[in-house]
Amino acid sequence: MKLQPTHQKNIKQILSITLCAVLFVGISVFAFTKTKFLFKGVQIVATVEQTTVPAIARIIGNAKNATYISLNGREIFIDKNGNFSEPIALLPGLSVVTIDAQDKFGKTMEKRFELVYTEQTGVVALGNTINNKN
Repeated sequence: MKLQPTHQKNIKQILSITLCAVLFVGISVFAFTKTKFLFKGVQIVATVEQTTVPAIARIIGNAKNATYISLNGREIFIDKNGNFSEPIALLPGLSVVTIDAQDKFGKTMEKRFELVYTEQTGVVALGNTINNKN
């Protein structure tokens, strides 16, 4: 039995619509996986390390998706992977260290460390807090 021209035309239309839909879904999934970092905003991971100099600590970390980052209000620079390492001078007693970061869409994040420095024990980190300010 031979298919009539209208049946062949309907099958071609169904196949072309299905192929276009599959292609659209594939491109959408690929685009989402490549741009999902845009939706997350900036992310800060940082630690405080004591140096060999008694009253100096070093803040080491990574700020993903950041275009601007500051340490206690002073701009610091990151490498192409978002890594940073900055020394900070400590006075005896409580010191609060704040890292602020912003991405290119204006999403911000703040990470705050509370450090206690005594000449006998060196640097002790009391805790850290993270605030997202979108």
